[in-house]
Amino acid sequence: MKVLHYSNRDEGEFDFIKSRLDEGIDIVHIAPAEKDEAIERAAEFDVIVGARIPREFLEKATNLKYFVIPFVGIAPQDLPNLIEFPHLTVMNSHFNTVYVAEHAWGLLIASAKRLVASHEKMKVGDWTPRYEHKLSAEISGKTLLIIGYGSIGSEIARIARVFNMRIFAIKRTEGKAEGVDFLGTRENLNSVLPEADFIMLCLPGTKETDGMIGENEFNLMKEGVHIVNVGRGPVIDEKALYDALKSGKVAGAALDAWWIYPKTEEARKMTFPANVRLDEFENVIFSPHRASHVEGREEVRMKDLAALLNSIK
Repeated sequence: MKVLHYSNRDEGEFDFIKSRLDEGIDIVHIAPAEKDEAIERAAEFDVIVGARIPREFLEKATNLKYFVIPFVGIAPQDLPNLIEFPHLTVMNSHFNTVYVAEHAWGLLIASAKRLVASHEKMKVGDWTPRYEHKLSAEISGKTLLIIGYGSIGSEIARIARVFNMRIFAIKRTEGKAEGVDFLGTRENLNSVLPEADFIMLCLPGTKETDGMIGENEFNLMKEGVHIVNVGRGPVIDEKALYDALKSGKVAGAALDAWWIYPKTEEARKMTFPANVRLDEFENVIFSPHRASHVEGREEVRMKDLAALLNSIK
């Protein structure tokens, strides 16, 4: 089996993956800067590992069977191409499952306990959060709704059981899951939304999920709900979220996924992440899509990629 590793990763990382591959797997590294070489050699490969793959490569890769994405989800640039090459088996690396689940819980606890708002005031000597009547939310024994029950959603549920929570989950297809009080599909969403004290979104960005949480869904939610999003920003309708925060229906939102991202290095210091002014609310926590930015993650990612490639040889 011949694999193209199409990435800007350095040679040390490539060698790390190569050293962990089973016999019979031949892997070649070509950086995106040399895309012409990749296109010219496309017919050699059975597997490509990477993202933002040139369409010309896919057209000429007549022997290609697997498209391995070294992270969760699909890059927007790849999605239209993959639709046109339905014979390819698309696989994701889930190396970041624990990292994202931990970050999601950090966001939920920070939102429920009003940590960021209190922190900002205490930095300037303002003790009023201690004496005001804005109380924190209890987590233990409450109901958690996980929308997007894949590997990350499952890990979030495992942690929720420590808090003795009632756990509801929604996934794309029907199935079973141990340790979950209810598992349904999108058809069941409206019936479980009113039950949730906390909602965690772990959904990919697709045509089906865009705007999935909109005005109707917010109207169905319980007063004082807290929402965490570690999936993709457009899953939530921005204006509907703004209105729900303004009315008090949503007591807190903690977001690690956004609607607007900087397009250049210069823009990284001056790009507001939404089209609505979520910064008006002290109960919105901003996180710059960094849930998986954890020390040691690259070694974990490379081991996961090697294991994935060994599984399909």
